[in-house]
Amino acid sequence: MSSISLPKGTKNAIEGTVIIEESSLNSYDAKEGTSNALVMSATRKKRIVRKEKGQGGDAKKIQAKKRRLEAIEAKVSKSKMKKLAKILERKQKKESREALFESLQQYQLPIDSMKNLISTSQMQNKEKKVKHEKAAIFPEKLDSLSGGDFVLPTIHNRLPQQEDYYETDSESDESVLNMEKEEPTTSTPVISIDEEEGYSTGDGGMSTMNGVVSADIKLEEPQSLPRENGSAAEQKSTSKESSKAAQKYMQRMRKDAEAGLERKHVMVARSEEVESQRAKLPIYCEEQAIVEAISENTCVIVCGETGSGKTTQLPQFLYEAGYASGGQMIGITEPRRVAAISMASRVAYEMNLHDIVSYQIRYEGNRSSETRILFMTDGVLMKELQKDIMLSAYSVIIIDEAHERSMYSDVLIGLLSRIAPLRARTVTPLKLIIMSATLRLADFTQKLLFPTTAPRVLKVESRQYPVTVHFERRTPDDYLRAALRKVCRIHETLPPGTVLVFLSGRLEVETLLKWLIIRYPLKRKGNNKDVMRSYQRGSSRNRRKRTKSIEVKLENYEVEVEEERNADLDEMGIADNVDDDILEEIGDTPLGAPPADVPPLFCLPLYSLLSSDKQKRVFEPVPDGCRLCVIATNVAETSLTIPGVRYVVDSGREKRRVHDPVTGVSQFIVHWISQASADQRAGRAGRVQAGHVYRLYSSAVFADLEKFSTPEILNKPVDQLVLHMKSMNIVKVANFPFPTRPDGDALEEAEKRLIRLGALEVGIKNKLKEARISALGKTLSMFPLAPKFAKMLVMANQSGLLPYACTLVAVLSVREPLIPIYSLRGETNEETQAKMLAALKQRRAWCVQGQARRFGDLAVLLNAVLASLAEKGSEEVCTRYGVRHKALSEVSKLRLQLINLINSLCQLKQTIAIDPSLPPPSETQIRMLRQIVIASLSENIARRVESSTTNEETPKGAYECQKLKDHVFIDASSVLYKDEPDWILFQ
Repeated sequence: MSSISLPKGTKNAIEGTVIIEESSLNSYDAKEGTSNALVMSATRKKRIVRKEKGQGGDAKKIQAKKRRLEAIEAKVSKSKMKKLAKILERKQKKESREALFESLQQYQLPIDSMKNLISTSQMQNKEKKVKHEKAAIFPEKLDSLSGGDFVLPTIHNRLPQQEDYYETDSESDESVLNMEKEEPTTSTPVISIDEEEGYSTGDGGMSTMNGVVSADIKLEEPQSLPRENGSAAEQKSTSKESSKAAQKYMQRMRKDAEAGLERKHVMVARSEEVESQRAKLPIYCEEQAIVEAISENTCVIVCGETGSGKTTQLPQFLYEAGYASGGQMIGITEPRRVAAISMASRVAYEMNLHDIVSYQIRYEGNRSSETRILFMTDGVLMKELQKDIMLSAYSVIIIDEAHERSMYSDVLIGLLSRIAPLRARTVTPLKLIIMSATLRLADFTQKLLFPTTAPRVLKVESRQYPVTVHFERRTPDDYLRAALRKVCRIHETLPPGTVLVFLSGRLEVETLLKWLIIRYPLKRKGNNKDVMRSYQRGSSRNRRKRTKSIEVKLENYEVEVEEERNADLDEMGIADNVDDDILEEIGDTPLGAPPADVPPLFCLPLYSLLSSDKQKRVFEPVPDGCRLCVIATNVAETSLTIPGVRYVVDSGREKRRVHDPVTGVSQFIVHWISQASADQRAGRAGRVQAGHVYRLYSSAVFADLEKFSTPEILNKPVDQLVLHMKSMNIVKVANFPFPTRPDGDALEEAEKRLIRLGALEVGIKNKLKEARISALGKTLSMFPLAPKFAKMLVMANQSGLLPYACTLVAVLSVREPLIPIYSLRGETNEETQAKMLAALKQRRAWCVQGQARRFGDLAVLLNAVLASLAEKGSEEVCTRYGVRHKALSEVSKLRLQLINLINSLCQLKQTIAIDPSLPPPSETQIRMLRQIVIASLSENIARRVESSTTNEETPKGAYECQKLKDHVFIDASSVLYKDEPDWILFQ
């Protein structure tokens, strides 16, 4: 059977049966011209193909084409198929559109008639163009959802307008705060804040501008939303048009701002001495670059090391650049009162303009209508936000020492990150500047805070002298005695220079102070041999008897400032008996007697409870021939720069507030500092010459310290903060853009406590429960107090007890109003014991029986303060009644502030008068005050545990609380210590 050779590419292309005729090879009747098949190949026979029905030549071509298309389709991807389908769809639409136009052509008006008509597309074209350009730069609604890109609105994609100022998104945890207009409230005083004690790269997904300052603003090129029927070229052209519109609007807005503000350079006449000192600061040469960066950006972060001059020089740069023109102010917030006062004084001295530089803190300030640079605590600005949410009185807000992460500074940064872009749309924009030394950039450059444009980051290098860090081989257990030994060796062996010692609290500061005063007294009129010999005498058992004959009285010193130092000791009641105790304490240390030719050591304390006048003494000149030694808490860690510090002694401890968000109980504990705080303390040395830092702990301990301190918002009750934010129509506090989000349990428990107080009301919106501020809550938010104390004033108004309630609330809001019993001292042990018993007897006399007895320690506080105020509150009177003089001054100021606030805000039938000689409350009044306190502090009620009711062994005098697992006990100094009532209420 012969084979058939088919053309290439036609395999399986022909269907049907192929029949080939066979030739008979065995027959001899072959035709002429043929050959023998066994000898040579025969000629090809003609092929005969039988075709089936429907399989002609055309059908073969169609089938071949169909198979080729199927093979091509198998190779084409799905995305290409979709594009081809869209092309086909556009062709069809084009054909149908042409047909539609042809059909509509017959209904078109004549050309002459069309010329008489006005096109609506040209109406209000200019206003639409301005509005579109404005929306391109400043969208009406800011979206901070993670992963969402900022899209400029186009003609085909316009953003909806949002008229509310303040309202958080209820659908996302990362939603951004919007603002809701509200009528400005009446003027209220500054807010109360707790001011006791307290560097990394940006996020990976955030483009942060670091390095050189001279770079211009670079707007991110946003991608417009793709049009449904538009090509890629059309989309690119739309994006270019939007960016051009944005640039045009930026130029126009800058011209309008310059024309409206008319900022001109302001000349300041400084002395040559001040100019020479300013020229030595590292930030001085960066003035032009910093001012240009601030003028071109809404938010700027200035990160500079300690000693670069940020706090004092930056306000002066802005004032000279004209930011205080037009009646607006430059506001600088500080976390502590001491820093606000001292920085205002320094800037006023450098500028020689004491009228325009002011400060404002709680209870005091010198702010006036001429003020243009205002230093204040962050609570003051927080209170101003409640009155004017847009802060129209300010052109620049500087958040100083942001690394300390105080609660209100974090909230201010979150609020101002929304207010500044809104103010930038006006003729008078607001600039936000965040300053810090050891700043965690990732916390302040996150997209949650600045969703549209990342803040500009400027770094100022510091020209600091080298600082040598010394560690201990072993970490001592008693760091107070270790600090004493270190200061003594520095003073006796090392060259001159100020010594700065960091301790944890006031009691430790005063203890070390009295030790050093006795060991290194100032020059006396007579000789000092008797004092030196006392250190070399026998054992500590007999030392008290021998020192009776040695009269070491500080009033014999020639320098008058010694009396002021002793006044600090008098506040603790230990100045009279300082000799015996100190000689005994120092005798236990292996120091020996100081050298005879050692110069005197001028010691000064520095902590937050000191009055402003006493805190300023560290900046005053030191007596001739003396070395200055400042013993401070972490108040001196930042902001304050004590001149001439060469040696720093770091104990490595600080007093930290620890708060339980569930139980609401707070307590102060001595805790290790962070590595950032240790570096800050080391930065105090080396300002004027090479310095040394002596850390009273080992390098291994330092390596185990946390890198940064815990933000205050995580270790502080947030009840007052939540109430203030609710009063500003921030409903979803959890969605607020905090730099560090507080614990969800803390916010939830705070809302529950406020609901129980009646300050919040639970409602339903969009089928979701939400707590909104009530009428009572709006009233409570006006007072600079904790909500529970503010409610006491509201309830007292109904009973006519406002004078007593204001005094009681002021006493409860001040730390340590009474002198502790254990701090009372006499010349002998018997006299000390007699003083303690007399103080206890006097306090119990104020609550002998009846309602006063059941009122307990609150009756003692109220009567002691009223008795002191009735006799004009002198230091002698305060000592006699056991009241701390500074605390009484704060109580008096706070009471005056509350009374003025009530008279101005509340519509009373008769205004409250300040009666300095307010008599003690009667039995009926005490009973009503007691009911008010119980209603406001109901969560702080405890019940005495009976040993018969429990199987476990219970200690005597134990009480159980509502939320605490551990037992609580009455303090021994309480007047109810021996009574052990069944139920008690504690603060």
